Amino acid sequence: MLTVRRAQRRFGRRVIFTDLDLDVAAGARVFLGGSNGSGKTTLLRCLSGTLALSTGQATVGGHPVGSLPARRLTGVCLAPEQGLYEKLSARENVALVARLRLPRRAVAPAVAGLEEELDLTGYATVPVERCSAGMRARVSIARALVGGPALLLLDEPSRSLDDPSRLLLWQALDRRPELTCVIASHHADDRRRCQSALTLAAAA
Repeated sequence: MLTVRRAQRRFGRRVIFTDLDLDVAAGARVFLGGSNGSGKTTLLRCLSGTLALSTGQATVGGHPVGSLPARRLTGVCLAPEQGLYEKLSARENVALVARLRLPRRAVAPAVAGLEEELDLTGYATVPVERCSAGMRARVSIARALVGGPALLLLDEPSRSLDDPSRLLLWQALDRRPELTCVIASHHADDRRRCQSALTLAAAA
C-alpha cells in the first residue's frame, strides 16, 4: 500500500532524513518513533503529499504521493488540534471533507456514523473554537476517517486524548482491519498496538 525508496528531505543544508526505505502492506500498522525534531511530522507531510521529498520517491497504492489518486486513498490527521475551521461546528468540519470524498447522498449517513463512533454527538453542533483540545482531536480523526481511506497518517493522535478517547480511536481502527496506518506517537500503548516500528534519529 505504501512504498518509499531512497527518500530524503532537507531544508537548506539541514538533512531531516535520508536514504529512507519503507514498505507497508495493506492493513499493517507502523509506529513512527523518535525524539522531538527527528522528522516524524516532516515524513508524514511528505507521505501525505503536502511537502515534497528532496530526493527519492514514495507511492500510495502505486500512485505517486501528492497525486490525485494517492490523495483519494489517504486520510490525514496532522496537528490534530489544529487545521479545523474555527467558526464551523464539529459536524460541519467533518461534512466538508465528506463532500469531497463521497456522493452527496452518502455524506449525512457517513458523518452521523463517525459522530457516534467517536462520541462527537454531544458537541456536534458546537463551533470548534469552543471545543477542548481533546474534542478537536476527535473531530480531526473523524475527518481523516471519512470516506474510508486505504492509508491513514496520524501525527501524535493521542497527545490531547484522555484514556476513553484513546480507546475510541483504537476501536475505530480495529473496525477497519484493511486500513493501513502510519502513526507518529510517544505513547507506549500506541506502539504496542502496531505490528512494526520505524524510529527516526534527530539530525546531528
